[in-house]
Amino acid sequence: MENKVMNKTIGGLPTPVFYPSVSSVAKNTWGVIDHIELLVSFNFPQFLVSCFDIHKNKNNSDLKKALMTACDQNQILLFDSGIYEVVWSKSKRWNRRKYLKTLADNRVSHAFCFDEYVTFKNKTVQPSHISGDISKIVKQINKPIISPIIHCKSIEDYIRYCVDISKNSRPKLLAIPERELGSGMIEVAINISRIRDALNKLETYQNLHILGTGNPLSMMVYSFVGADSFDGLDWCQTVVDYETATLHHTLHFDLYAHQGRWGNEKDMGLLTKCYLHNLDFYDKWMEQLRVSIATGQKESMISKYIKGPQRDIINNLIKSMASQGDSYAVTAN
Repeated sequence: MENKVMNKTIGGLPTPVFYPSVSSVAKNTWGVIDHIELLVSFNFPQFLVSCFDIHKNKNNSDLKKALMTACDQNQILLFDSGIYEVVWSKSKRWNRRKYLKTLADNRVSHAFCFDEYVTFKNKTVQPSHISGDISKIVKQINKPIISPIIHCKSIEDYIRYCVDISKNSRPKLLAIPERELGSGMIEVAINISRIRDALNKLETYQNLHILGTGNPLSMMVYSFVGADSFDGLDWCQTVVDYETATLHHTLHFDLYAHQGRWGNEKDMGLLTKCYLHNLDFYDKWMEQLRVSIATGQKESMISKYIKGPQRDIINNLIKSMASQGDSYAVTAN
């Protein structure tokens, strides 16, 4: 099928869409504010920040100025719960009260719920609890901008939770961490396709967000089997090869600088040029994915960038989904 109806997400952004993530646990030498200032000065259409980091730097005048400029430029700001930073930094200073205050005190396009239950040991949280928490947070901050992050122990639970929460809460996004959906890209893709198949049986289209996915090839595959949006730190931890869509150490920027428009800039540091090189790529890459979806060229794009038996496995999965009804042919809510 060609010229399919394209879905849209927060702020009217066409999908699939990538949110460059900013986090204090990113593995580079820049600070949180450095990353935000670059994304704002470059006026990248959307990005993700952590409530944890925004609260931690709440009195920084540079941060306040950057966030205000982002809003004035109509950039889409997606706020994460801060639990990711808690888990990886082992901080004990983050709590629901600070999370709520951060959302209340800032201009937020959209935000993920406070998924602290992922840190609970031997405790299961039911879909009804997550839906109830969404409603509770919305009332507390007086902003209807909350979507859930879902954590489960099996794909069967993920399917059930996604369907139930979508029915009960009608959130803009259902967010699932990539690392919880499988041990490899193909397993993750298969599980995304199963979730998408279940969601497409609902009356209205439900956007599916995959947390922690910034690898271009992964985003290509996941988009083609039903994911709608992504966020990740790869844009500020690696350098991308435009020709192969593969990621490499930032020290190798010299090998790929000629591919973009920033390589010859004399007044920029290497990391600034590298990150702008990456942002340019991600902007064009997501447009390529949208065009491939809209024109029915998904299998062709897969064959261009992925070789070997994995290519056939992925294309067979795409064909199987197409025979059941393509996710992007569904009218968005």
